[in-house]
Amino acid sequence: MFFCLLNTSAQTTTPVGHIDPSKPTNQYTRLSNNLECNFLTSGKRTYGYRANFIWASRRQHHSLYMELPLLYATSSKKFGISDMRFRYYWVPYKNYAKKPGAFGLAIDSYVPTGNADDGLGRGRWIFATGLSTGFVFGKFSTFPYIYYLYSGEIMGDKISAPGKRALNGYIIQSICVYKINKNSYVDCTPIFMKNSYSNAGKDDFVVEGNYLYMVKQNKMQIGCFARRYFYGNSTTIRAAMRIYF
Repeated sequence: MFFCLLNTSAQTTTPVGHIDPSKPTNQYTRLSNNLECNFLTSGKRTYGYRANFIWASRRQHHSLYMELPLLYATSSKKFGISDMRFRYYWVPYKNYAKKPGAFGLAIDSYVPTGNADDGLGRGRWIFATGLSTGFVFGKFSTFPYIYYLYSGEIMGDKISAPGKRALNGYIIQSICVYKINKNSYVDCTPIFMKNSYSNAGKDDFVVEGNYLYMVKQNKMQIGCFARRYFYGNSTTIRAAMRIYF
């Protein structure tokens, strides 16, 4: 992977008359409202509301992402803020008529705003940074990513010292999208995590997927989401409504 600062053409930007969120390298300003339930190990659960807001630059080269989860943990019977997420994504090149059709750089982080002892957070700082690209083949497209992953030492009293250690690893994933029509699409993302924070520092394999339908053109989307950590043994399901600005 490499980055080229190229002059953009009409092909690099989605036409104003029709937005296309099926491609993750297309960036739009939006607010996503999610109702979610997390099924964790030993029968523990968290559920609640998760908001994420994306601000995108006019030419779609830059975006800033912020996520705020408000969850209830059945293990502690407490409600509060879980770990917040912040992300910066830079896409200097897009031309879906070519292969590859896009290049990007992402910087991602989770902030330990949730109380780990109450079951509302991981209790550690998490940073990931890496590169992305994209390949479009008609209705099917795939967007591979590779990240360096750092998970800081766990803060909290319920985990013994050996399990608290900081972790260095990496993530390899590819978002695979099938565009059903101009209003709806499905995606599936297989993910390999080396030294995963989800599995006590061991490797993990994750699959997540979305179905999204544009109810009002360029304004509102509804859909559902599911994710499974196979070795970390947790499952997340969400119902979503996205508002575009």
